[in-house]
Amino acid sequence: MEEYLYLIPERNENVELRKIEGKYYLLVPMDSPLDFLARRLHGDYRRIELDEVGAFIWELCDGRRTVEEIGKLLRNKFGKDVEPLYERLITFLFELHKRNLVGFKRVGELE
Repeated sequence: MEEYLYLIPERNENVELRKIEGKYYLLVPMDSPLDFLARRLHGDYRRIELDEVGAFIWELCDGRRTVEEIGKLLRNKFGKDVEPLYERLITFLFELHKRNLVGFKRVGELE
């Protein structure tokens, strides 16, 4: 797990976080030609609901902070509510990565 602490997550710039009716959503554009039916049914964006912790993490994935730094900020803001901290954080980030919502760089990697 320690090797993941030095990864730097970076948001997909095409995805937007928006608060709608008191809930946080990632708005993922459906711009593939294969999404035409989904666009007709649901509009131009797929919505992924996040809780307050998820929205906070999303905002911190700026391409500059490491997973370790994000974890420290999470612990400062949410305390014991986010424990076990790094297991949960890394799992969440890899779920975002599987959906192409964040990418990863390594410390020292050129942009």
